[in-house]
Amino acid sequence: MDLPRPVMLTAWCVGVVAATLPVVSAQAQMTVVPRVVHMEQLKCAELLSLSSERQDRLLIYFDGYVAGMRRQTTWDERVEGEMIDRAIGLCKADPSETVLSAFIKAAPR
Repeated sequence: MDLPRPVMLTAWCVGVVAATLPVVSAQAQMTVVPRVVHMEQLKCAELLSLSSERQDRLLIYFDGYVAGMRRQTTWDERVEGEMIDRAIGLCKADPSETVLSAFIKAAPR
């Protein structure tokens, strides 16, 4: 089936425009601005004031950081979870403490 030239040209133009339009996500997405955190300077008060997503990210990082300091090569979910809970408890008890100090105190001996 041969289509008239104007119809073919119109279809081609519509296709090009559709292909070059930016794809819009159905859900609105929040832009998270990356930040730099100095491990030895981050205070518990600052950690506790962050969104739960940011808190989770930092807690995971600090857990891994302390595990690396201790040359720990095994991850035990229960042990690590308890250490994080102890560190958060220490942070809540003394928000002026650094997060690193709370994690070192909370680490199993």
